[in-house]
Amino acid sequence: MTSNEQDRTILCRLIRDHEDLIGSSRASMLALEAFIKSVGELKVSTPGDFREQYLELADAIKNTRPKIIPLIHLIEEFELEMEPHFESSLDEVRRRAVESLKNKHERLQNKVGRIIQWGLTCIQDGDVIIMHTASGDVMNMIALAKEVMEKRIKVIVLKQDFIKTKKLINSLMRSRIELETVPEFSLSHYIGQADKMFTGALSITHDLKVICAAGTANIASLCHFHGIPVYLFANTLKFSHGKSEDQCINEKRVAKIEDSCSYILTTYSHDMVDLEMVDYLVTEEGIFAREDTPAYVARIQARDPKEELLSTDV
Repeated sequence: MTSNEQDRTILCRLIRDHEDLIGSSRASMLALEAFIKSVGELKVSTPGDFREQYLELADAIKNTRPKIIPLIHLIEEFELEMEPHFESSLDEVRRRAVESLKNKHERLQNKVGRIIQWGLTCIQDGDVIIMHTASGDVMNMIALAKEVMEKRIKVIVLKQDFIKTKKLINSLMRSRIELETVPEFSLSHYIGQADKMFTGALSITHDLKVICAAGTANIASLCHFHGIPVYLFANTLKFSHGKSEDQCINEKRVAKIEDSCSYILTTYSHDMVDLEMVDYLVTEEGIFAREDTPAYVARIQARDPKEELLSTDV
């Protein structure tokens, strides 16, 4: 493996780990912040050199496993904006790059803020909520409902890996939210207590699949079977033009030996859930019931990227 391939593998794993821990929106914002900083520190002598370095980074971002769709959309928009300016001076290229990236960061931040506002209307006093996400957006929404709106909430935390579970528990405890932590496989014992399930997404594909945290498919299926409404929080930058098989969900195969039994354990970084399992899709544009979701997703995916670019960026 060459050093470039090693760097790309490390970057891919770094982005995936951040997305898994804090959600794709927050991971995308951190990536944009790092990108803005690097523009000023990049040691190049010509706009052509700048473009070459950028294209190498963009190629690595576009080929993460799985694909971080919000970040990819923003990077593609950045390319459209910057392409006419690579004939300018290096200082002008840097200035325009920073301006464009800051606009992207602000737009994503605004989308997240609007989702939280819509999400607050989904929480009623006395709700018992199943949470299967470590998304900072959903955690902030729950905290605001408790601390600002003074709603009584109980959260059933489904234990995932230790780092994500610890982060979620600490966040809920800081907001003094009543919680109960149970293994995913024990949810059936608590399903009768729940009023709704909250989850997030990495992306929503053209063939109406939700790419989400590992384990979500089983939990959403159980909730769906028992009539517990599933709420999915995803801003429109997460809507992918690709199909589910194009999302490059990471497959990991590990050789195991336990008590003289050897086998290969195969795991996947994310689950795929049919969008029809989702009762309410919450985006920055509103709350969409299951029967309205396919048409809404199709409408968003059919938009010309340049439309939103011209309407939201300077």
